[in-house]
Amino acid sequence: MQVICERCGKSENFVFSNWHCECGGAWLLQAILPVSGDSIDTHENSIWRYRGFFPVELRHPQDSLGAGFTPLLPCSIYDHKVLLKLDYLMPTGSFKDRGVELMMNALALAGVRQVVEDSSGNAGASVAAYAARLGMHASIFAPAHASPAKLAQIEVYGAQVHTIPGARQNASRAVMDAVQNGMVYASHANNPVYLLGQQTAAWEIWEQMAFHVPDWVVVPVGQGGNLLGYYEGFRALLRSGMIERLPGIIAVQPQRLAPICDAYQQGWREWMPVSAPQVGSVAEGLAITQPVRWKHIVDALDQSHGFCVRVPEEQILPAQYQLAKQGFYIEPTSAVVIAALPQIFNIVENNPRVVVSLTGSGLKSPAVQN
Repeated sequence: MQVICERCGKSENFVFSNWHCECGGAWLLQAILPVSGDSIDTHENSIWRYRGFFPVELRHPQDSLGAGFTPLLPCSIYDHKVLLKLDYLMPTGSFKDRGVELMMNALALAGVRQVVEDSSGNAGASVAAYAARLGMHASIFAPAHASPAKLAQIEVYGAQVHTIPGARQNASRAVMDAVQNGMVYASHANNPVYLLGQQTAAWEIWEQMAFHVPDWVVVPVGQGGNLLGYYEGFRALLRSGMIERLPGIIAVQPQRLAPICDAYQQGWREWMPVSAPQVGSVAEGLAITQPVRWKHIVDALDQSHGFCVRVPEEQILPAQYQLAKQGFYIEPTSAVVIAALPQIFNIVENNPRVVVSLTGSGLKSPAVQN
């Protein structure tokens, strides 16, 4: 598979041990095959439904947990109608399973038997589950303050859990020692195959909306892989002539830590140092002080004519509770997109078609205001 560096533009054949470019930039698959409805495998109800859009070497998985093809359901909330993409209804309870299923199969096909990952919970649980399914061993480096439910989930799959004190970025630093000792980094932040798997969410929405696209897609953003999956997935459709325009991408972050909003709204040319707040957000999965693909995310917002919304902390748990009252139980990290809707509908045009990405199950962080 040919990849290109997002930072310097270097192109080379992707090798999993070279998990980023020598300049430090993240890899992106250089070419996605033309996308069309004729390439959809309608016998599959998972990410493999779109195997015809994948590079040939990725089309035949060693095993699967059935990630993907989640429901798209209508909902009225805060006096507005939206469509909810229920990506929390995944094998491990989070949207991460899309990219991880494809990434871990690619690693297994390459003969990798041991992997490491750093995660605040959801990515670690997903990597651990797929390692168990594929007969691999996983070591997960997680913040010590991560949700106990998420840490327990990682452990029950048989992965080795390393809890790292302090801010989220400390876990990222700790995993580097293992990588330098020869372990393969199954990084949801850097791996280009993971990002390809995330694009299946865009293709599902296109198919579920009778081969049309919404006006807006609302996404919670930490590392931003979910947002970039939507953006690159819709771009692939646009390049193939399957759609006429990109949906506007709306990034949502908690007000306590919103570096992507800062970078986009202030027009950063280089990354500015960002410190984690002394009191963290209840949306713990978004506590990323330096997203690896931040320039790509900012470009996605710009090119799609989207924008970024900051959500006050005191609005997150009430939003989780409001949606639960309609039967959708999501974690606080996911609830930021619901809390953002009043702001969003003050900005966008009347009666737009809005898809809201629900990314993590409430069972992972069962704290709801009542």
